[in-house]
Amino acid sequence: MAEVNVIDWHINPFKAERWYGAWYPALERARGFGADSVALTRSEDDPLHFRQTTLWESRADFESYWTCDELTALRQATINWYNKPLYPTWHTLLAASS
Repeated sequence: MAEVNVIDWHINPFKAERWYGAWYPALERARGFGADSVALTRSEDDPLHFRQTTLWESRADFESYWTCDELTALRQATINWYNKPLYPTWHTLLAASS
């Protein structure tokens, strides 16, 4: 069964487009660490709220991704662009369709 990780990003005003441009390569990088699926959505009601959802076979793969030097440096470089604390959370996949 897939492991589902969700990160709710709350971006600071006037930083959303810059954050998205900077973070997009990190989304692509997730596949290199074993992510089966990567998605980023933006709330229509709150355009400063982004949700990153990734599916993994192993939580350890996500941990390797999230703590790698590249992502750690990117989070540090953009630290003033989003609200802290930032907590990746795990969800249970109940149904999926393709």
